[in-house]
Amino acid sequence: MSNKINFYKNKSLKYFDKRASDFFNTWDGRFCILMYEEVMRRIKAQPFQSILDIGCGTGAILSRALSEFAGIQACGIDLSRKMIEKAAEVLGPGVQLVVGDSDDLPWPHNFFDLVVCNSSFHHFPEPVKVLNEINRVLKPGGRIIIAEPWWSRPKRFFINMFLNSPFNYLGDVRIYSEAETRALLEGCGFASVGWELVDRKYFIAIALTKN
Repeated sequence: MSNKINFYKNKSLKYFDKRASDFFNTWDGRFCILMYEEVMRRIKAQPFQSILDIGCGTGAILSRALSEFAGIQACGIDLSRKMIEKAAEVLGPGVQLVVGDSDDLPWPHNFFDLVVCNSSFHHFPEPVKVLNEINRVLKPGGRIIIAEPWWSRPKRFFINMFLNSPFNYLGDVRIYSEAETRALLEGCGFASVGWELVDRKYFIAIALTKN
């Protein structure tokens, strides 16, 4: 099992290190741009003073959040050092940016009001560990926002078959259905799970910590 986990993580790390300098010229980057406006709309609707962006990439979400909200505490984590270096150039010294793994977050319990995961969740080979870590670092009543690519059931089936094969070069792990997303969140202690499909291209899920 550990070999498969490392397979996905190493593929993701290699891909994003390579693409850090021109990420928004890639298909992945353009897809992220497509999602930002709706993700930011959800962020603006949440009460928060502290935010963590998991898989923060070049810092685009945090940059937008900081431009909208004065005085917030902003943090980001990404597996790719080169992505974090790009984010640091954009965000400056006031944001805590960490090169690290989403299934082992270096923040204490009950630290954040809001956690955002934009187009990163499908890269996590151990999604339950990641969600448990997110639940741990969120304050009671804190919120998680997950935005992810979506495909219809037949396409999703074949995509996931490819992602589970040795030919997978991107490090993507799985494209999730609504039912799978809800089950993962609820199984990891989140409540009031909302799920919305946007333009039949991606979904946004929002949930609360139970405690």
